[in-house]
Amino acid sequence: MFRCLRMRFALLVLTSMSLCGCGGGGNSGPKTVAVSGVVTLGGKPLAGAEVRFVGKNFTGFGKTNTEGKYELVQGAVPGDNKIIITKIEGGEGLVMDSEAGMDAEQLRAAASDRTAKKADAAKIPKEVVPAEYSDPAKSKLSFPVPESGAVTADFKL
Repeated sequence: MFRCLRMRFALLVLTSMSLCGCGGGGNSGPKTVAVSGVVTLGGKPLAGAEVRFVGKNFTGFGKTNTEGKYELVQGAVPGDNKIIITKIEGGEGLVMDSEAGMDAEQLRAAASDRTAKKADAAKIPKEVVPAEYSDPAKSKLSFPVPESGAVTADFKL
C-alpha cells in the first residue's frame, strides 16, 4: 500500500512540475498563495486524505495529518478552485502496476464485480470519501482562494 501511495505521490509531483515548470528561468509559473485547513468526514478528522485545489493552469496538493489538517505543498492559484478530496483504504498486499494496465480504477471495478470472492474483495482498495467530493467529474466542492492566501480552507464532508 505504501508503495502505491509513493507511486501516486511521485506521479502527482511529476505532473505538478510539468504544469508549473521546474527550470531556473525565473518566475514562469502561475502566482500561488499559501492555503491550509482541516478536513472532517462525519464530524471526525479525516487523516491521510489527499486534498487537491484545481485552479486555472495549476493544481495544488496537500495531505491531511492525523488531526485532518493539511497545507498545500506549493499553494494554490488565487480565485475559484475546484476541490477534490480522496482517501483510498485497503489493497494490502496488492501491487498496482500502471505499466501492466492495473490501476486504482480497475481495482475498484473488480471490487464491484459480483463474481469477485468476498475474501478477494476485502483486499481491493476502496475510496472512503463519497464520490460527490472525491470524483473529479462529480465534485461540486469549490473554494475562492483570496490573493492573500487562506488558513481556514476547511471542508466538513
